[in-house]
Amino acid sequence: MQKIDLVYPAGIDPKTLTALYRKPHHKANTQISKAILQLHDQQFPSPFPADTQALLNIYNRLLSCKKHPSLDQDIKDFMLFLSSDLNFGSDLRKARLHWLKADMHLDQLPTLRNNGQLPALSQQKKLALDHYLQAYQLLEGIKETQQPVSIDDFTLYKLQQNMLACHLNALHSDKRYTDASLKHYLSHSNFIQSSKRVLHTEPYQWIIARNGLRFSSINKNNQDCDFFYRALIRANHAFKDFNYAPNGAPPIMHSAEFQWAIAQLS
Repeated sequence: MQKIDLVYPAGIDPKTLTALYRKPHHKANTQISKAILQLHDQQFPSPFPADTQALLNIYNRLLSCKKHPSLDQDIKDFMLFLSSDLNFGSDLRKARLHWLKADMHLDQLPTLRNNGQLPALSQQKKLALDHYLQAYQLLEGIKETQQPVSIDDFTLYKLQQNMLACHLNALHSDKRYTDASLKHYLSHSNFIQSSKRVLHTEPYQWIIARNGLRFSSINKNNQDCDFFYRALIRANHAFKDFNYAPNGAPPIMHSAEFQWAIAQLS
């Protein structure tokens, strides 16, 4: 509580923090959310070089400014800079810049999909996946060689999650969970195993457990469905009720992609 008071002098009632932790349907107000995120960044600082984080911040601010008159051109110029700059520096720096460039390609997928620009959609999806893969391989190399920088399982999971998002965002919502290429990716990627590794060290991550259950259901893997359902309940007993709705997500019972898992678990 003392550390929270330093970033949020008004103070936070311990009961409020307990409710936010124990009840996923509760939502923190803007001030408390900002304080918690600030404290998280202080306690778990990014392992990446400060200049690469600054580039990410600039890009995010650029995206949030929808009325920016030269937004599209500035993003193209940004990507041109990255294409050259990601070849320099340490492997850690290269990994972060590959990640950022992949994010920029990923962000273009919804517009291209909705406009029916299929060749461009396919190209941007491939570029995003290529850069995410390069970032992943660089970070795995850093982790395996036990360099001074710590790369945790959650960081690698986030990269896997973004690669999965490339497949999802290239599809319209009505085809998102039935597409053969998505099922092929789930069967041949490391996403499920990566999710399990994070839950082993961070069992409170109910969102990861819920997503693991969703994609195990899509892939019709009974054993994985059982694993992630148990992990979900371990994270919070409220999820025993398939009609429970956490903050920001519908109940499992109301989501088509979970129905196969529900049938196996009932």
